[in-house]
Amino acid sequence: MIDFELEQMLENPEWSLVLKHYSVLRRETKERDPEFDGWIVRQNEVDGVVTERLPRIHGKLIAFDLLKFQLSGRDSGVFYKVTRTGENMLPRLEEQLQDLQAQLQVAEEATEEDAPPEEQELARSA
Repeated sequence: MIDFELEQMLENPEWSLVLKHYSVLRRETKERDPEFDGWIVRQNEVDGVVTERLPRIHGKLIAFDLLKFQLSGRDSGVFYKVTRTGENMLPRLEEQLQDLQAQLQVAEEATEEDAPPEEQELARSA
């Protein structure tokens, strides 16, 4: 896996949401049905993602070899499966996102400390 892909995922959090959505669906379905093959029907809604962006996000995830697709005919449509690369990237991605959130929180707290006393009071009461 190239760091470029991880960097792109960090810069586009919606991509991470879609990849994780498919990974969670696969895991949950596998728990209910041990014979499940991992192929998931195309998801047209993912929490936190604008629906119009999903086709482009699917394409990006496929291009980065994080998701693969299978055409199953007219009635069934398109199925997706998270690749081994995608599954391996998710923990690293989540770790990086947590680090970024921690850095943002520290920066936010530092900004609040530098604010005038009346703004500090407003921030505490919010």
